[in-house]
Amino acid sequence: MAAPAPKTATEIIHRSCPTCEASCGLRVEIDPASRSVVRIEGDPDDARSEGYLCPKAYAMKEIYEDPERLKKPVKKNADGSFSEIEWEEALSLATSRLLEIKEKYGADANGYYIGNPTGHNVGAQLYIPPLLAGLETQRSFSAATMDQFPQNVALHTMIGDSWQFPIPDIERTEFFVCMGGNPLVSQGSLMSGPNAKKRLRRIVDDGGRVVVIDPRRTETAEIASDHVFIKPGADAFFLLSVCQVLFAEGLVAPGRLADFTDGLGRIEAIARDYTPERVEAATGIAPDTTRQLARDFCAAKGAWYGRIGLCTQEFGTLASWLVYVVNVLTGRLDAEGGMLFPRPATGRSEPGRPAEPFETGRFETVKSRIPEIAGQIPCGYMAEEIEEASAGGQRMRGLITTMGNPVLSAPNGERLAKALEELDFMMSIDIYINETTRHADLILPSTVQLEHENYDFLFETTSVRNFTRWSPTLFEPTEDQRDQWRIYCELGARLKGAPSWELVDDLMIKGMLGMMVGPGTGCPDITPEEAFGKLEDDHGPMRLIEAMIRVGPYGDKFDETSEGLNLARLRAADHGVDLGPLEAGRLPDAMPFERIELCPEYILADLPRLEAALEERGRADRLVLVGRRQIRSMNSWLHNLPALAKGPNRCTLLVNPEDAGRLGLETGKIARVRSRIGAVEVQCEVTDEMMPGVVSLPHGYGHTLPGVQLSVAREKQPGACSN
Repeated sequence: MAAPAPKTATEIIHRSCPTCEASCGLRVEIDPASRSVVRIEGDPDDARSEGYLCPKAYAMKEIYEDPERLKKPVKKNADGSFSEIEWEEALSLATSRLLEIKEKYGADANGYYIGNPTGHNVGAQLYIPPLLAGLETQRSFSAATMDQFPQNVALHTMIGDSWQFPIPDIERTEFFVCMGGNPLVSQGSLMSGPNAKKRLRRIVDDGGRVVVIDPRRTETAEIASDHVFIKPGADAFFLLSVCQVLFAEGLVAPGRLADFTDGLGRIEAIARDYTPERVEAATGIAPDTTRQLARDFCAAKGAWYGRIGLCTQEFGTLASWLVYVVNVLTGRLDAEGGMLFPRPATGRSEPGRPAEPFETGRFETVKSRIPEIAGQIPCGYMAEEIEEASAGGQRMRGLITTMGNPVLSAPNGERLAKALEELDFMMSIDIYINETTRHADLILPSTVQLEHENYDFLFETTSVRNFTRWSPTLFEPTEDQRDQWRIYCELGARLKGAPSWELVDDLMIKGMLGMMVGPGTGCPDITPEEAFGKLEDDHGPMRLIEAMIRVGPYGDKFDETSEGLNLARLRAADHGVDLGPLEAGRLPDAMPFERIELCPEYILADLPRLEAALEERGRADRLVLVGRRQIRSMNSWLHNLPALAKGPNRCTLLVNPEDAGRLGLETGKIARVRSRIGAVEVQCEVTDEMMPGVVSLPHGYGHTLPGVQLSVAREKQPGACSN
């Protein structure tokens, strides 16, 4: 009898999870010989996650193994099918078609869309500039305009930096108010912290309070000390009434913020008419509840947090702004236990950086004349910008989509799908033929997370604790594969007529070093040329990360005798580097503006529209549809993974029993949901977790369209798209 084959040796690799903001530490067992993942576990030695992981941790394994993901460029055939082609042909085709449109119709005849997974890929984030420099277009769309952009606008106009988010000091707060968020599912969006359930339970167990204000009794509300139903889209009215109570009852106490804050008197005048009684019909919140909440919040060390539910509504910018206003009025901004500013290792919130002016209207949509805001056009206008009937001769004729699926995730998805067929040329950088990329003439696939290095670049700026983390490549890609950053570099070089992508890469890092080191900088004892020679890698995003880390607040300043951070030390830290709790007292030095502008004119200009909507919002016969987050989902891009798609149908319509009885709906039966735009049919689920007058359907489903190569999503979780 033959001896059994020897067991293959496995390796343990430590890295962070790249699927959501929490960036949990993982312990990944791999089989190098078969290039496979054997096991994924939480890393107990990670200071932030302490061994915690959620089901989404398996996404990186299943995406890597997915037989339907693309690994080589594909070109659309005349019959609508796709065929693999080589990279040189693909890059030449993309360049020639985009330049042809640019030369014939102007640079703005091309546009681009940046999808959500970009935020989880450091190379994709850092190397967008070469591609944009080659396109030279003002038609810019991204998932940000459907997510946190109202907060970007509020922060830009208030403190001068649209990406310097105040983060709840969840480890030390005694009173946490959560509006429009569901941290138990999101792991704390814009308050990134693994195991949000444990963190929030700590507050309650220590005698504090967690108050969730939401039209649904969410998973977070289930473990909170208090849950308050609020009518969707009424958050600005409610927050103005909170401000009114603070002033009327003498509870305004900005503390040290008063020394560098303008507009306190103006916000008092604005809030004066929005008493809890006046807005009750619009919000559905009893006046006594509002007043007691404001009093209790002021009596404890608290943080008032608002997230995506406040952003994805008609008055999202006003609501997002008012959350920050409440924190300023109560002295909770930049205070321990309140809303603090992380100090990332890459130095992006250090004192002395200039304030970029807030600009809007430099480019307008062709038909509706909607102005760009800080370089972005709302995704809801993508279809209109393409359509001949809408945009005429100035329409968008070329489009690049990168790692996104706006046909399912953006407003007017059905209309957008039809409009994409009117494009002269469409290219997608994506690993799937999905509901959007099926319309592309060319798809360029990138490597996936296990095939390239990563650094938690965006999420070190949103974390509830300062940290820095590098993640290694688990499996080297084949010669036929390209990292997303290199695709950007190659396209950018070709569009600009540069000799090579390597030269473009070098120019990027040299240009950045020219601003970061040398006389007059925080790293004056080395020249840009010397610093360039000291970088560890020959090419790629880790050179940019290394430069930022070395000159950052914890860095070695390019001094090899220093014990400060550099890339080599970071790569040697298997479990990441804990940089300690968030610090209070960073303002005003850490913000670009010298003073907080509590009442930016751009935001105040929308108040008359809010006032005009008060009566309509108070109607009793309104039925409003809202979305919801789910632990096994991430927008539209995890539905093709067997481990996450298994289980019952999750694309269900949640309906309050009172509404169900009135409308003749039953659990398990099909309901038709209609709006002025269209209709979908979905399975109904009657539950008292919804407040009366509100129904809920999750986001990112609808995997039923022809030509899509997502068989697991289509068979296991097809759902319906409410967009």
